[in-house]
Amino acid sequence: MKHAYWKALLAALVCLTLLAGCKKAEAAAPTAGATFVESAALFSDEEEGTLSPKAIAAQEEKEAAEKAAQETGGSGEEGEEGSGEGSQPRQTVRVTVPEGSTFMQIANTLEKKGVCTAADFYNTAQNYTVKSFTVPSTSDRAFKMEGYLFPDTYEFYQGEDAESVLRKMLNNYAAKSGMPSEKTLILASIIERETRSTEQMKMVSSVFHNRLAAGMRLDSDPTREYVNNYITGNSLVANQSKFAPLYNTYKCKGLPAGPICNPGARAIAAAQNPSSSEYLYFFFGNDNQNHYSKTLEEHEAQMEQYGVQK
Repeated sequence: MKHAYWKALLAALVCLTLLAGCKKAEAAAPTAGATFVESAALFSDEEEGTLSPKAIAAQEEKEAAEKAAQETGGSGEEGEEGSGEGSQPRQTVRVTVPEGSTFMQIANTLEKKGVCTAADFYNTAQNYTVKSFTVPSTSDRAFKMEGYLFPDTYEFYQGEDAESVLRKMLNNYAAKSGMPSEKTLILASIIERETRSTEQMKMVSSVFHNRLAAGMRLDSDPTREYVNNYITGNSLVANQSKFAPLYNTYKCKGLPAGPICNPGARAIAAAQNPSSSEYLYFFFGNDNQNHYSKTLEEHEAQMEQYGVQK
């Protein structure tokens, strides 16, 4: 009886001890959610405050795209208008180059239209190398690309690169001019500035062809005006004084050093196919007509008749 009592008491104590241990262990154990978070932290390759390699790659791709957009004006292709959200379309402007325009007239028009500055266009043209056809590169020419900017209506971007503008005009020259010889182009530029009538262009051309064949100076007023109006006093042109004897056909023999304007197709055709005549002189009278002569005496008499000063 006594032995059974102590046995029962011992069993009760064991049960109480086990119960207390279970409650203590339960209180100390983490929840299932806490265990998941801790495991995730242990096996993560990310440290606090850093990005994963995947995130870094995505960021780099985004930065590269943003840089490309900035460099191309808001698009993925150079020279095209931006089409993405927030991009601004590039403004275009039409520039008409009339027949007989000089290089400086064109350069100043580009500047006024907001395409590029006259100085940038001049410096680019002077140093540009044409690959599709030959442009003489000589210090005797005041404007290297004079004659090769074909008269037409062009469309440019405002703020366009000067080299891009130049390439468009040179490509148009190659496509539409018929690629005349250098001598033809120079003569055509003088014809273009002498008269506007297609028929008169052919007659003026015949006079110049006859004078060249006879070894005479051309004595063309537009060549003298070219030096005075576009070379002398032009801050862009260095060594201005040397160009007068190279361009002014009252001083130089034969053709000038280069074209004096950018002639159109009619003047080029007239230079290539002059009328047949024996005339050596002509002048533009007060009656708005050209008058032609075979001799100097006849020429001077007609000038006096029409009240034109020599």
